[in-house]
Amino acid sequence: MALIEQIESGYAEILRTLQATAATKMLPELQSSAALSRAAYAYHELIKEFLLAAKSRKELTPQSLRLSRDDGSTYSPDGVLSGINAITTMTLLLLGHQNKWFDADKYLVLPSLAELTEDEIYKAGLTEQLAASWRYWERTEQRCRYFDGALQVSRKDSLPDWAPSGTETLIEYNDICDAECLDYLANHRLNDRLVQSFQEMLLQTNIQAKAAGLSERLRLPPDGLASAQEAHAGISLSEILGYPIAGDHETPCGLRLVEWIRGYAVLQLLAEQHYERLGRDGLIVKLARTELIATLDRLGITGGSAERFVDLASIQASSRDLFDQPLIRVQDGSLLLFGPGILNADPARLTLSAIGNKGEQLSRKGKAFESEMLKFFQDKGFAAKTIRFRVDGSDYEYDMLVPWGDHLFLFECKNRTLSGHNPVAAYYFSLEMAAAVRQVRRLADGLVQHADLVKTRHGIDVTDKVIVPYVLNSLPYADVDEDKEVYVTDASILKRFFQERHIHIIRPYRIRPDAAILHRTQVKSLWSGEKPTPADLVNYLRDPPQLQLAMAHTEANRIGFGLGERTVVAVNDLAYTEITAESISKLFSVDFGWVKREAKTVRSAITKAKRKAAQRAIIEADRAWRTKRRR
Repeated sequence: MALIEQIESGYAEILRTLQATAATKMLPELQSSAALSRAAYAYHELIKEFLLAAKSRKELTPQSLRLSRDDGSTYSPDGVLSGINAITTMTLLLLGHQNKWFDADKYLVLPSLAELTEDEIYKAGLTEQLAASWRYWERTEQRCRYFDGALQVSRKDSLPDWAPSGTETLIEYNDICDAECLDYLANHRLNDRLVQSFQEMLLQTNIQAKAAGLSERLRLPPDGLASAQEAHAGISLSEILGYPIAGDHETPCGLRLVEWIRGYAVLQLLAEQHYERLGRDGLIVKLARTELIATLDRLGITGGSAERFVDLASIQASSRDLFDQPLIRVQDGSLLLFGPGILNADPARLTLSAIGNKGEQLSRKGKAFESEMLKFFQDKGFAAKTIRFRVDGSDYEYDMLVPWGDHLFLFECKNRTLSGHNPVAAYYFSLEMAAAVRQVRRLADGLVQHADLVKTRHGIDVTDKVIVPYVLNSLPYADVDEDKEVYVTDASILKRFFQERHIHIIRPYRIRPDAAILHRTQVKSLWSGEKPTPADLVNYLRDPPQLQLAMAHTEANRIGFGLGERTVVAVNDLAYTEITAESISKLFSVDFGWVKREAKTVRSAITKAKRKAAQRAIIEADRAWRTKRRR
């Protein structure tokens, strides 16, 4: 109760400080308009910084690029983008609660946008700062309550030297538990995987040329495609779930998965059109609701589903942020499309997040994932099978058993949505993993205790086998082994072991606007010999290089914010550092000088090839011109 009182006093202090700001003297409609204007400005400046940094880099990893501040420190563009969305969401919801801007269905309904002076936009920044404090304090209290952390309080007479001048109370949170760390790594690996696969798709296919955009009437996939992002989202979600979503007619929250993705893809294209034409002024897009529904209907979301999508994509009192719900209702009946929420978002992640936030699960995905993994091993030539038996009233159900040499691999398949960095969702995910580990341990014991029955009924001889039990996740959630009885791994890690022997540094080189080369430099072998062995797999899954890479580029990061004028909070959280060829080489003990020489050789060869190709093109054009003249 003392902890709860301390948490509540923090929220109360933010609200007291908010009431004393100059922003509260502004009309509410000016405050909401200013919040949107400030978000547009922050996003526009972030994109300019990102493009400038990307242009200056010889080597670019978009999913882990960090930008530099004037003081030499660095920051993550993704972190800033998440902050812009979360803070704007919190500001609008706070104003909504204060001014009763929620309708009967709990949708936020803003007054019409107002014209603002620079002074009004500046004053509204005070509300934004306190909204940021609310967001950080909420995350801190959730971590504290769900992960058994502690708030350490120092008063004026015992403050550390580094406390800001004027501080009377300092609250510190320094705990980062294993469950938080694993959750952070999983979410970042999912993001990394989606960004990397999208970049590879753009480089290796002409998918952009097949995208129809918004101008034509369009059918849903597989018959039509609005954008490259939609194509990638459909493929990614099919891989994640274990079944092709184009032929799936399940309707989570009343929409098919392809309708969810098409809806987000259309909003993204609309935001892109306005931003390209108007720059910063095109980041908050006013749309007529009837016209948006007609556009969605024309682009394949028919039979009333367009209106359903618009409602699901509109911000409510319970919304987490403006990523999942980038539409904002306005009192005149129109809608605002929040560009900073949709422009850089992945439609597949938005779809999973939106459905998860509504508390729905996809009924097919568990069994589909089991079937997909079973087929994967059978296609590799393994006698993988699913078995079930009942002994003395106890049921034993094995999703997948894979005999390999003197080993028997036991897999319990799990297809659960990740937390999206939400501490409460991360906590419940960790509970599910703990329960799955207990279940797998029981199943492993059952194989030994009932070995005769397993051999007689199912033809699997477990005698003298090394039984290796795993929890196998569809999404990239894994743990490193520290002499555990049960491993926790995921499908992307497991499949990678069988695809090829080596881990590579991959560099893209564009040789023409429509063609690119991916150069691969070997940095680590996954097998001890020319062919994989069961012992190789056990060693690989005990400490997979994908997790090594993620852990090596994750560090504790100190975040400071104020609850009021005299109370400061300092929190330890996790942050991702930039992945480079040098950092990968160092991690896997590879000579970086050799890696650089390899890259230089390839660049030189490509430059020469492009020069020769250009010379040939000139000669061929000259010949064609001369031939034409003779004719």
